[in-house]
Amino acid sequence: MKVFFSFIVTVLTFFSLEAQQLSLGGNSWVANFKKASDEVNNLEEKLKYSEIKGTPYYNPDFESAKFDDTPTVAPIRYNTFLDVVEILIDNNTYEIPREATPKKFTFTKTNERLIVLDTHDEYAGYFFEIADGKYKILKKIKTKFYGAVPSKTHFAAGTVSRFESQRPLYFIKAESSEVITLKNTKDLLTYFPEKKDELNNFLKTNKIKLTEESDLVKLAQFINN
Repeated sequence: MKVFFSFIVTVLTFFSLEAQQLSLGGNSWVANFKKASDEVNNLEEKLKYSEIKGTPYYNPDFESAKFDDTPTVAPIRYNTFLDVVEILIDNNTYEIPREATPKKFTFTKTNERLIVLDTHDEYAGYFFEIADGKYKILKKIKTKFYGAVPSKTHFAAGTVSRFESQRPLYFIKAESSEVITLKNTKDLLTYFPEKKDELNNFLKTNKIKLTEESDLVKLAQFINN
């Protein structure tokens, strides 16, 4: 792992922001990466992303991002369908192995932070960090693929294959603790038994909605005080 990371730091040093690509510099570490997928193959059909309506990406364009808290910058994009981060190297697109990645990517343009967490459940993978602190607010974004449905009658139109973004899921995580889903107020209050009444009053007074990102930032500020 340390050897791999030293390789990637060395290579990324040659990154040119204007060229938006990395120089391999003759290193063989790229063998640890696999080419990023650009198709859906679900036994019923095999389609290129370009043949499908919508996008599997949070943003289809590569964006500059910092690795962890280092000055290292590289062009990446987040595939929300496969839950993988892709990196552009010498005009080729690769998946960054999750087990070997830095733990945080910060997009330089938007300052959005994408972190990787092993939650030991179906949500394990990448999350957007909405609020930092002792208690973090996290957002999970998923994209689903829906196959084409042919028309059954002359009067009803069929549907084309498409990618569709799902409603974001929000989570709260304390240091060295599990990640819990912010489904409802009852679950949230159970998570903070020592300040249940105070928190309940804050939620009601400020009309906090657990599905509103701006409200969750306020919630984080309150529980981190």
